[in-house]
Amino acid sequence: MENGWDSFEQVHALLSGSEGGEALIKAAEAMRKAANAGHAGAANEFGSLLHHGRGVPQDLTAARAYYTQAAESGLAAAQFSLGFMLVRGLGGPVDKARARTLFLSAAAQGELDAITHLGAMMMAGTGGPQEFDTARDWWGKGAELGDSRCAFNLGIAHAGGHGAEPDFVSAWRWFKHAEHLGSGGAALELERLESVMSEEQHKAALARKCC
Repeated sequence: MENGWDSFEQVHALLSGSEGGEALIKAAEAMRKAANAGHAGAANEFGSLLHHGRGVPQDLTAARAYYTQAAESGLAAAQFSLGFMLVRGLGGPVDKARARTLFLSAAAQGELDAITHLGAMMMAGTGGPQEFDTARDWWGKGAELGDSRCAFNLGIAHAGGHGAEPDFVSAWRWFKHAEHLGSGGAALELERLESVMSEEQHKAALARKCC
């Protein structure tokens, strides 16, 4: 195989620290060689370069192909990126069912972007059946891993009663947790929620430990 397997980490570090210019172009070419040699991580990285036009001309079709190569090896980050392109129809046709399958595989490996998107697809019934409880379970796992989006989404789901009766106490708990994790929108949702909560609900929310 071509070189690139042994130097992947060095090239990745160079890409991460490069702001542009000749160094970025050289690093992109080295990443392409490693990807073509069969290195899954390099295929994912080069797909990202093609996706965003960094160090190489933007080519969404080629980006999808490299993401596919990496995703088929089981790389969670590539599975998410390919799924994202399939949902948006970037570089090829829309395929939401396949995207959902890819997100599920990546989510099982703890990929937070995949967990967030998978929950949304399950909640809405996109790419497959509506699975409210499973969506909440995935977002719960994401929140446990420290993802503010998942905690925020659980607040929305509980407040709106998606797939269950509205539960303002649980919604308050999740919005509070999302705020703790750094969510920029949680404070506003807490304010809105508190304006319609009863005194008993306020007391119950304050008495319950957050998450």
